[in-house]
Amino acid sequence: MSSIVAPSTPSISDIGSDGELSASSEVEVPDNPTHQLCILCRHLDFEHLGFHNSSEYTGNNYFFQREFPTLLKSANTCAFCKRLVDLISDWVHKHAASHTDSFDVPRAHVEVSLETDWHPLRLGTGDESPDAKAHSDRIRISCSLPKLHADNKQERSQSLTFFIQRYGEQFNNGIACDIAGDGGLQPYSGRKRPLVADMTLFKKWKHMCQGIHGAKCSQIFKGTRGIRPRVIDVNRRCLTLIEDGDQWVCLSYVWGRAKTLRLLQENIQDFSVPGTLSPDVLPNIVEDALQVTKGLGERYLWADSLCIIQDDSQDKANFIARMDSIYTLATVVIISSTCVDANTCLPGVRPGSRSEKQEPFKIRDVTLVQSLDPVLGVKVDLRTNRAAGYLGETVWDTRAWTLQERFLASRALVFTAEQVFWECEEAFWCEDSFREIPHIAPDPHRTSLCGGELNLSWNSDIPTFDHFYRVLLEDYSGRSLSFDSDGLNAFLGVIGAFERSLGECFFWGMPTAYLESAIAWGHQNHQLRRRYGGQAPSDKYDKDRFPSWSWVGWTSDGQTKLANQPLTMESLGIRFYRVSHDGKTTIELIQAVKCNQEIDLLIEGSNLPDRSSRPYHVSIEDLPTNALINLSSILCFWTAAAHLQVVARSSGEGSVSDEYDPSTWELTLSERSGSILQVSWSHIAPSLKEGDTVEVIAVAQNRGTWDSGHIANGAIGVMVISRDADGRFATREGFAWIAIRDWTALSDRQWRLIMLE
Repeated sequence: MSSIVAPSTPSISDIGSDGELSASSEVEVPDNPTHQLCILCRHLDFEHLGFHNSSEYTGNNYFFQREFPTLLKSANTCAFCKRLVDLISDWVHKHAASHTDSFDVPRAHVEVSLETDWHPLRLGTGDESPDAKAHSDRIRISCSLPKLHADNKQERSQSLTFFIQRYGEQFNNGIACDIAGDGGLQPYSGRKRPLVADMTLFKKWKHMCQGIHGAKCSQIFKGTRGIRPRVIDVNRRCLTLIEDGDQWVCLSYVWGRAKTLRLLQENIQDFSVPGTLSPDVLPNIVEDALQVTKGLGERYLWADSLCIIQDDSQDKANFIARMDSIYTLATVVIISSTCVDANTCLPGVRPGSRSEKQEPFKIRDVTLVQSLDPVLGVKVDLRTNRAAGYLGETVWDTRAWTLQERFLASRALVFTAEQVFWECEEAFWCEDSFREIPHIAPDPHRTSLCGGELNLSWNSDIPTFDHFYRVLLEDYSGRSLSFDSDGLNAFLGVIGAFERSLGECFFWGMPTAYLESAIAWGHQNHQLRRRYGGQAPSDKYDKDRFPSWSWVGWTSDGQTKLANQPLTMESLGIRFYRVSHDGKTTIELIQAVKCNQEIDLLIEGSNLPDRSSRPYHVSIEDLPTNALINLSSILCFWTAAAHLQVVARSSGEGSVSDEYDPSTWELTLSERSGSILQVSWSHIAPSLKEGDTVEVIAVAQNRGTWDSGHIANGAIGVMVISRDADGRFATREGFAWIAIRDWTALSDRQWRLIMLE
């Protein structure tokens, strides 16, 4: 099988129509390339591309598919097929050098569609009716490009998406000169972006947002004013403290492993002197962000590496706790999506940092231009079913710290490899397309900056909180951290936003009013390990670690994502307690979800006492006074417990062995010989093996399925625990869902006080 590897292999134009490489193959350019089209491309209505504001418009969608060898053969006589071949060829030879695998171009599958975007007209700006809509047509080219390992073993395909739009030819003398649209430029038409970014465009974007959107984009979440962060004064080039009423710009980037300038106790006084933060001192990413801040007409820039004293634990704790307000209250957040470390430049700020040029071309005398943001990967906006990943497969989009930075930003200026995007609550603008249209609603907020499940408008209500908490947890848990000890710190900004917007309280990353459902986190891949570094250092403990009952206490391979059931699932009626900060008393964590007063599933079918006569309260006297653990992280409650046997059953070919192999066998639970419980695992301890006796405690319930791994008609969520040598404190080891009918049939249940560390 032939494959293409750039830059040393033959070009795509050397692939014959049968898909094999040929040294003599050439794609011939037709005599009149603007008119010669194949039978499929003739159905693309190029003249109709662009903007339509007519109640009679019905759309002009069209779609066809071709394998690459067929497309290549057609390119000899069809101008547009040749354009498609060139697009794919240019991308492969530009990007293949950065991949260790080769691209199997002959097996590429290409889809071409003429699609219509619908844009609701806003009321109060003309004669439009409430149902009036505007429309814009563009051409989408989707390419599935298989990849090959060095051993020619095929891997998952790379998904690419390109867009072709009508070119606004009259818009050639700078992209910011006609942003108001009074020069006759057609909305949603393409425009050429310069190799060096036009900062006046970014400034106009900011002014348009502030003037037209107003309070809608000023704060998505509530922030604490008067926090006075330390910032860089971009005019005086030194550190200073914000005064009341001052505004600032934030920088979001990846630190990486580069050794660059950072704020320390030894240099903070020097950096407070005007002129000390000169261009030859600042890391590239900060210097470029400083120039963008100036271009935006702002004076102050916040960059964590230079605005938090890195060797001062108290300073770090103070500002990490204010992270939500720092990003929420920022006028704009500059996002460097392409940076791999602090030495990376912001593309477009300095000469030579962007290379790709747009070359308008004509088809049937219609001038067209390619967009500069081919969409990569598999991210899909689940609401619109469109590719939502213009950020591509960037390092920035895989880091844990950057999730809260992008989520909290009210306005973001996103720097990608080839162009800059603006995103706010009301708009989505970019350099290569004229989208600054005040009276037409754009695509909804966060279509690309966050994943598809996050592009809902924020409302301060429980259903919205429920949705965002679970989606953010899933996204965050699949991201990477350099240090385990930051497992909670990198999520504190999200927690702070939730607490200020809804008044919710959190305990080790878990919403206290919904602990029953929140504690039922897990993942079917099971590949989790304990995360260390969460407690205050002490000689009493072998290792510092986060509590085992919280998702914060566990981490994965950087890809496994934790899932949670809806927080508002019906409660079992468990009453949770924690130790007060002063260690003198216990505090009940009041649950917001009601339980069934008629059926008590904790003890249903057993001889345990009912709610009125069994203990539930946990006092400070119940906890050991000489405990060698940090009581501030202990979660206490009474619940039903049972001891069960681990049973192995074959789930594939092969026989049961002493070593757990999930590809050949699975674990289930049993109360007695011959009885098998219906179990769905969401977290299995690696040490579990057949014949073990384990203690399980009931902590949650689920009525029906919420994903494919759960049990229809209802289940009880049980935590598998181990105990310390004294049998007093318990540690989470795993989690499973047991069918309600099997749980209520367990005869040997006990009512136990659980103290989870």
